[in-house]
Amino acid sequence: MSKTSLAPTWRYPYEEFADHLKAMPMVQRWEYTARFGHLGSAQTSRANIARVVEYFSDCYPHPKEAVWKADVFLSVYDYIGRHAALFAKKGLLETLESGTLSAEPALLHAVHYVFTLPVRPESVPPKKVLALAQALREIEAGR
Repeated sequence: MSKTSLAPTWRYPYEEFADHLKAMPMVQRWEYTARFGHLGSAQTSRANIARVVEYFSDCYPHPKEAVWKADVFLSVYDYIGRHAALFAKKGLLETLESGTLSAEPALLHAVHYVFTLPVRPESVPPKKVLALAQALREIEAGR
């Protein structure tokens, strides 16, 4: 999703990203948005993206900042989903009974880091992201 090659004007620290992650269970239940109208209880990709864009637009007064951060947020989700098999195999991701994916904080932190760099995130191989996530997990565990 993120195709911008220029460095963004805004910072998007991991702590801010983590706060947005915590808000998602509530956001995913929104049935109406001011920008996209009635979504009902649909949990389609389109409805969920509309909810995320609405949420970020509500969080930030500058529309371009809101769109950029929403793009980074959704790109992290997309990247983890596209490489789920690799991350699950290495114990950084699991599929819950509900069918949703649950990522370890180290993986979220690593992918977020890559998507906030001024490089093209799609040029970073998943194995490098995996190595970063594993290093973060070891550091967090005090090893």
